[in-house]
Amino acid sequence: MRYLLFIAVVGCTAERPGSDKPDAAVAMGDELLAPTIDTSTPTTTPNDTVAIRGTTTGTRVVIKGSTGDPIVKPVLPTGGFCLDVPLLATGPTALNAYALKDGQISPPAPLSITKDAAAAIPANPICAGTEEPVCVAEDTASGNCTNGEDDNCNGYADACETACNGCMDDGFGPNWEPFFVPMIPAGTYQLSICPCRDDWFAFAVTSGETVHVKATFNSTNIDLDMRLQTPKNAEDGLSTSVATSATTTGIEEITWSATTAGTYYLKVYSYRTNGRGAYTLTVY
Repeated sequence: MRYLLFIAVVGCTAERPGSDKPDAAVAMGDELLAPTIDTSTPTTTPNDTVAIRGTTTGTRVVIKGSTGDPIVKPVLPTGGFCLDVPLLATGPTALNAYALKDGQISPPAPLSITKDAAAAIPANPICAGTEEPVCVAEDTASGNCTNGEDDNCNGYADACETACNGCMDDGFGPNWEPFFVPMIPAGTYQLSICPCRDDWFAFAVTSGETVHVKATFNSTNIDLDMRLQTPKNAEDGLSTSVATSATTTGIEEITWSATTAGTYYLKVYSYRTNGRGAYTLTVY
């Protein structure tokens, strides 16, 4: 079945001068550092899973590349983390670890772990219960909206937490990072962007198929842009795109003919730092 993404804007289509504009990945400050993988994490194991330990300045860690993609875990207050990751039955499993925090995505930390029946059993083959953070409510009623902590372990804190900033998200969440990307069928959708969050959508195309996406919004309230990317470039936090739309109007539109068959990710994001507002997305 053909899915075409069409984002419509009303008014002139003058392109914004200069380079691409800000989005949630850069809105909150300096880029996150890649997670540091602990030296105790083995490179070979006879087990079906491996415990990957390390530290990060993020609030959640994502592991990609295993049979259980994506594997996500909140980070301890100390910055430590541990994830039990399933491995391929034979040969090496090439993995990437990413840190997440308030819409930011770190560069990947690559690692390769091989299941080998002859390998020694690791000293700590599975994550312990003490490596799980304690998650509590983060909202105005709890008083946890000003402590700078990701209290409810969802990756967002204080001004970036919808329970604190009062922003109403749409039903596609959590599609705020390129690790939780829903396939979106043809249709028209009433959506919204919240502070520190981008919207991600996925669709599969054949070679030569045209991708046409259309979105409308009130440019007085919010200024959106779009970026069409391969999953790998999206996950690695790169701006490399196969197509973009960044006008100064209340309409963004992408029309692109796929040169290679595969899955592509559409990123919808706010030009203004911490922008919030409603928009209409139509997929043809």
